[in-house]
Amino acid sequence: MMFHDHHFHPLGYAQMMTGLELMDSKDIEEVKTRVAARAATTSGAVIGQRLNDEGLAELRLPTRLDLDAAVPDRPVVLYRYCGHVAVANTAALILAGIGTTTPDPPGGSFDRNRAGFPTGVLRETALLVIGNAIAPLAEAPSDADVLEALRGLLDYGLGSVTGMVSATDPIWCGVGNELETLCRLAPDLPLDIDVYVITESAADLVSAAQRITEADGHLRFSGWKGFSDGSFGGHTAAMYEPFADRPDTTGTLRLYPSQAFAMASASLEIGGGVALHAIGDRANDVALDLFESLIEDGADPTLLRVEHASLLTDAAIERMSRLGVTASVQPAFLASEASWLHKRLGEERMQRVYPFHTLQEAGVHLLGGSDSPVELPDPQVGIRAAVNRNGFDPAEALSVEQANALFAPPARV
Repeated sequence: MMFHDHHFHPLGYAQMMTGLELMDSKDIEEVKTRVAARAATTSGAVIGQRLNDEGLAELRLPTRLDLDAAVPDRPVVLYRYCGHVAVANTAALILAGIGTTTPDPPGGSFDRNRAGFPTGVLRETALLVIGNAIAPLAEAPSDADVLEALRGLLDYGLGSVTGMVSATDPIWCGVGNELETLCRLAPDLPLDIDVYVITESAADLVSAAQRITEADGHLRFSGWKGFSDGSFGGHTAAMYEPFADRPDTTGTLRLYPSQAFAMASASLEIGGGVALHAIGDRANDVALDLFESLIEDGADPTLLRVEHASLLTDAAIERMSRLGVTASVQPAFLASEASWLHKRLGEERMQRVYPFHTLQEAGVHLLGGSDSPVELPDPQVGIRAAVNRNGFDPAEALSVEQANALFAPPARV
């Protein structure tokens, strides 16, 4: 049986495979060395992916000053591996017009020092501010690079993926125009891609759906992808109680109900579904509030997906079951977060995180993905993590058969 990755970022993955990847960096000095080496091979902005502060000796993110020491004269943007936090050097901040008087964008923030100047760390929608400014200077993967990267998925046993694809502003700077790239390459793609479109414009969603449908090849329009919050690692997952290691914040709620309802309704009207990112317990409840409103308005619940469904209350699990919506989960997170997630959540919430068995027993339909390039797209990594739990509550383990089923190809109509 060929597997299917139900949550995958095609262009982000291609960029990771061809660009600067930082996951295994040991300390900030090594990050600086690798950034400087990358700068020597390109004339434009330096873009890096999969920066892991929890794996660095300093246990912190670099600052703009750290990156200035490596590359002072060109923009540098490094993305934390969750994709919800980035670090920029001073040249990048200046190019983007980010300074002491720059307000935080809705749904995002700039970390600041005591004088009020941005440290270079950007969270959530602040990434779009820097990304839009730097994109013209960033080298995107070539068509050949994209096709080669996607062909490599076949070696993992993947015959198809569900792709999260930006219609306008890319999630990662330096990936080019994601939608147009895939549509242009559609006839030559080595595997089928079901596309959820990331956009905040209903008109752009409709246009993207038409473009995907008309592409001659392996693409299929699946619906709209939205965001309710951020990530555990970036302290931006929206929760009811503060982070255990950051008692000053309960995260970032990114969903605006009226706008999200309009976007979701637009997707459903043109035959698509809705995939809504939700990590924290508050974010998941807000997502379910939206889905309940859509269902009351006549939506088919099988077209509604919570992406990640990471931290859930008992009431949320019961409601997911009652509503008949889908939980699209990423078991590989258990492997990469095992050494540090307890610091973010504390003991009580660690008993409620990634409750795969409870969801299964409640009758919630589960799908499995990697969120690559957040994780590597090998489904066997996710399958093993779902079964072994990597130190997380073993009562929430799935059987091997159940874990394999997470990555089964979707039914075609």
